[in-house]
Amino acid sequence: MPFVKPTAASSLGLRTQAEFWFCARLLLVGMLVFAKMAEATLSGVQAGEFEDSVEPILRGKCFECHAGEDPQGGLRLDRLASLLSGGDSGEPAVVPGKPNDSYLIKMIIGGVADRSMPPDDPLSADEISVMRQWIAAGAPTPDSYGPPEEQAELKHWSFQPLSRSTSHNSIDAFIHQKLDEHSLSESPVADRRTLIRRLYLVMHGLPPTPEQVDQFALDPAPDAWQQLVDRVLESPRFGEAFATLWLDLVRFSETDGFETNRERPTAWHYRDWVIRAFNEDMPYDQFIRQQIAGDQLDQPLGTGFLVAGPHDIVKGQDAKLGLVQRMNELDDMIGATGTTFLGMTLACARCHNHKFDPISQRDYYALQAIFAGVHHGQAPVQPTAQQQQQLDNLDLTIRQLEEQLREFKTNNLREPVTASLNVELFPSRLARRVRMTIHGTNTGQPCIDELEIFSGQQNVALASRGAVASSSGDFEHPFHQLAHINDGLYGNQHSWIASQESGAWLQIEFPEPVEIDRIQWARDRNQQYQDRVAIDYEFESALAAGQWQPLTSSTDRQPFGESSEDRYDLSGASRQQARDGRAALRNLKQARKERQKLIDTCVAWTGTFQQPAATFRLYRGEPEQPREQVAPGGPAALAEFQLPTDSAEAGRRLALADWLADPNNPLTPRVIVNRIWQFHFGTGIVETASDFGHNGAAASHPELLDWLAQSLIASGWSLKSVHRHILLSQTWQQSSLPQAAAVSKDAGSRLLWRFPPRRLQAEAIRDCILAASGKLDVQSAGGPGFSAFDVDMENVRHYHPRKQFGPDQWRRMIYMTRVRQEKDDLFGSFDCPDGGMSVAKRGHSTTPLQALALLNHPFMSQQSEFLAERLAQSSSQLDRQIELAWQWCYQRPPTPDELAEAGRFIAQHGLQQFARALLCTNEFLFIL
Repeated sequence: MPFVKPTAASSLGLRTQAEFWFCARLLLVGMLVFAKMAEATLSGVQAGEFEDSVEPILRGKCFECHAGEDPQGGLRLDRLASLLSGGDSGEPAVVPGKPNDSYLIKMIIGGVADRSMPPDDPLSADEISVMRQWIAAGAPTPDSYGPPEEQAELKHWSFQPLSRSTSHNSIDAFIHQKLDEHSLSESPVADRRTLIRRLYLVMHGLPPTPEQVDQFALDPAPDAWQQLVDRVLESPRFGEAFATLWLDLVRFSETDGFETNRERPTAWHYRDWVIRAFNEDMPYDQFIRQQIAGDQLDQPLGTGFLVAGPHDIVKGQDAKLGLVQRMNELDDMIGATGTTFLGMTLACARCHNHKFDPISQRDYYALQAIFAGVHHGQAPVQPTAQQQQQLDNLDLTIRQLEEQLREFKTNNLREPVTASLNVELFPSRLARRVRMTIHGTNTGQPCIDELEIFSGQQNVALASRGAVASSSGDFEHPFHQLAHINDGLYGNQHSWIASQESGAWLQIEFPEPVEIDRIQWARDRNQQYQDRVAIDYEFESALAAGQWQPLTSSTDRQPFGESSEDRYDLSGASRQQARDGRAALRNLKQARKERQKLIDTCVAWTGTFQQPAATFRLYRGEPEQPREQVAPGGPAALAEFQLPTDSAEAGRRLALADWLADPNNPLTPRVIVNRIWQFHFGTGIVETASDFGHNGAAASHPELLDWLAQSLIASGWSLKSVHRHILLSQTWQQSSLPQAAAVSKDAGSRLLWRFPPRRLQAEAIRDCILAASGKLDVQSAGGPGFSAFDVDMENVRHYHPRKQFGPDQWRRMIYMTRVRQEKDDLFGSFDCPDGGMSVAKRGHSTTPLQALALLNHPFMSQQSEFLAERLAQSSSQLDRQIELAWQWCYQRPPTPDELAEAGRFIAQHGLQQFARALLCTNEFLFIL
C-alpha cells in the first residue's frame, strides 16, 4: 500500500476534513466559554465577590493574628497598603497578578521553612485556589481596605512643623506657666558664689579661681552676670567641656575595638575639630553638613563622624563574613546619623519595617545607598598654620645643613625607596593618564597599597573622583585587588599585588586632562610589611593613548636600604671639618626625621570615599538574600529627596546633609536644643534625647522646646545663642535647695522649680582635682592625646592601667586617648562610656567602687600630696591653709565650725589626709 501523507483529520482519527473542522469549531467555542467563565469568576472578585470568597478565608484563618493595630510580624491583611508592602519580613505579601511571587501564597502552601501559616489550621486546596485566583486577578480589594500606599502616620508631635508661641517670649514664661499648672513656684536666685561656681563647672568643667569668684561677688554692675556669661562662652574651655557630650553621642574613640583594638593615631583630629567648632560657634547647619560631606566642602576633618565607630579589621577568606562586616559598618553609620541629628532609631529598620516609627525597611536601604561609598581609613589633610610654619622652618634647616655638607656630597641621588612612603616630585604637567611600570622588587611580586596622584592638594587618582585603574595583571586575593589601588584606603588589607614579578604596570586614567605635580606611593603605609617593595620602577604620563612621556623613576635614587649618611664622604676632611660634618649629618638626619613625623600627622581618620555598587534591600537583613535595587534617598515619610541609582557618591551625602540641615526639618533643631538643655539641667525637655519617635518620652515643655528651636534657626543656627538664652534665664539661676512641698510633687525637678543638683562627670572630677592641686595643664590643648594605659604592642592590643602619673598626664581629660572597650581604672567607674555605641546621656550610678577608688587610687594619693604641698607653700598659718583649701575646692570661705573641725582633723591626721578628704566630699563632686 502506497504511503499517504496524513491529514490533520486523519491524524486525529477523524474520517473526513469536514469532521475535523467541525470539531475544531466546537473546541474553540468550548475554550471561549471556559475563558468567559474564568473571566466571570475573576471579574466577580473584582466586582465585589472579594467579600464573599476571599475575605471569609482571611477572617477565619488570618485576621486573629494579622489585623488591627498590633499585628504579628507587622503584617496587616486587612489593609491593602500592608498587603502590598509586607510586614517585618520586608517581602510583599501580595504581588498583584503574580501568585507565585506573593509571600502570602508561599506561606499558606508551606513554601517558607518554619513559617507555614496558619500554623494550626492550614488552608484547604480549594481555599488556596481561591487565594491564587484573587491575586492573579490583580488582588482587588474594597475601599474599606484603604489606598495602595500607606499614608505615613505623622501625627506624632516630633514630626510636626515647629509651632510658634504667641503667648510667651522667654524661657522663664514657659517654666512659670507649667509650675502654675501644678501649684508650684520657682526657687529664689542662688547667691553669687554658688552661681559662678555652677557656671564654671557646667560650662567649663572646671572651677573658677578665687580671684574670679571675688571679682564677680563684688561686681556692682547691673549686667555683671551677663558679662560673666559672655566671658565664659568665649573661653576655649567651653568647647572642651561641651565637646564631651558630642563625642559620647557620636561613639568617638581612638581605637578600632573588636578583638585587636588597634590604635587610630590620627583620630584626634576629629576631637579637636569638634572643640574648635563649638568654640568658634560654627553654625549648627554647617556643623552638620561638614560631618556628612565635609570632604566636598573643603572641611574634611568633620567626616571623622562617619567613621568614628567600631571597625572590625580582622578579615578572612569567608566572603559571607566579609559582607556581614560591611553591612555592620554601614549600619553603624546609619544608626549614628539617625540618633545624633534626628533623634530617630533608623537602624531598627535593617531587617524589617520599624516597629513604631514611619521608617520602612526600604527607607533603611535607601540610606545605606547614601553611605555605601564610605570606608574606614585616613586621608591626607591640609597642615594647620602652625604645622605649615614648622614645616617651613624644618625645610629651611635642611637646606642650610645640606649646603653646609655640599662639598662632601658624593652624588646627587635621592633618598632610597622605603616601604612606608615614597614621594615623586616633578614640574607640573598636563596629563590624562599616568602609568607606573615596575621592573624589580626587593622580593616577590610588587605590592602597592595606594597610588596617589596630586594636582595641588587634591588626589585626582581616586576612584571616587572618576579615575579608572587598569593593570598588566592582578594577583587574586580578597585583600589584594586592583580596586584597592585608588580607593583611598591604606595598608596591606587594601592593596594591589601584580601577577608577575617583573614588567608589571599600573595605569590611572582621569576623566579629563589635569595638571599634576606629585605622586605618592607605598608598599604599606601602616608599616607592617617590608616585602614586595618596588625598587626599580618608572612613571610616565600621556595626554593621548600611546603617547607616553617619562615623569620620574628610581634611577636617581640611592640603592634600596642605604642610609642617607652614605651620600657624604668625610674621609678627606680636616679634623674640625669632620667634627662639624658629623654634627651636621646628625642634625640633618634629625631634621628629616622630625619633618617626616610632622608630615605623618597631616593625615586624619576621616574616612575614604569611592563610587559604590548598587544597593539592594536585603530580606531579613541577610546579605546573601538581596531583593529589589534601592535608590539613595531619605525616609519617604519625612524626606522629599530621592536620587538616581547611579548618582555620584559625594552627591548622595550632600543631599542627605542638606536635608538634615534644612530649617524645615523639625527634628534637627528640636533634637539639638534638647541636648543643650540636657547639658545644662542634667535631663532634656525630652528625656530620651536620641529617641524622638513614638517609643520615646513625651516633652515636659513642648512649647518651650519649639520656641528654643525657632530661636536657634533665627540666630543663624548659633549654638552659643541657645546657651546664652538658658544661662540668662531665672530658671537656670535658681537655688538648688529642696522644698518639701515641691519634692512631694516633683522629686526629680522635671518642672524646674529649682536648679537640679547633680554629680560632676568623670572628666570634670579629674580636671577639678588637678585644678585644686595646682597641676592642671590647660595650655597643652589639642593634638595627639595622652594615654591612661601601658599597652602591649602585640597584634592584639592589651591595655594595662598606668600606676605612675607625670606632667604628660595632667592635661584635661578630654585629651586623654579614648580606648574602646577599656575605661580608666579610676574615673571610668564614674559612668564613662567605652565607645562601643552612641551614648545620649550618661548614667549616674553610685557605687562603693567609686568611693574606694577616690580614697585609695595612686592618682588620688599623688594629687592629695600635691594639694597639701600647695597649701603648705602658700602659708605657714593653719587657718589660712584651711581657708585656701576651701576656696580652691569649694569656692567659698569655711564657716567657723568648719574651720575648727578642719584644724582638729589636720592635727590628728595631717595635711595630706585632709587634702584627700576634701577631694572626696560631695560638695567638691557636685554641681549645686
